[in-house]
Amino acid sequence: MMIRLTIASLTAMASLSILGLWHANAVSAAGYGVAGVQVASTSNISNGKKIYAANCASCHGASGEGGVGPSLHGDLKTPVMKRTKTALVAWIRDPKPPMPKLYPGTLKAKDVDDVAGYVLATFK
Repeated sequence: MMIRLTIASLTAMASLSILGLWHANAVSAAGYGVAGVQVASTSNISNGKKIYAANCASCHGASGEGGVGPSLHGDLKTPVMKRTKTALVAWIRDPKPPMPKLYPGTLKAKDVDDVAGYVLATFK
């Protein structure tokens, strides 16, 4: 079976591809990640360290070694979650028990972004 593509159909396919790339770049530039979760483009690691010490270290350990909560080194959870800021921000915003839900409330959006950046930069 042979399919012939006309110039018009090729042009339409190219236009849709360009539109898709433009949309992906616009969404990324606006700071939106998985499932429409807005993610700040840069994290304040110093603030993230303070947020971590005050809200996370009691379960995950001062050095991310784990304790009541799992270690933050290597794979972040089971099943394995990608070690990306977008994935970690989404998890912190909407954690599964027994991790407490601190956003929104105790943590603001910038705090979540900062602590995610701190965890990814500090615990390998």
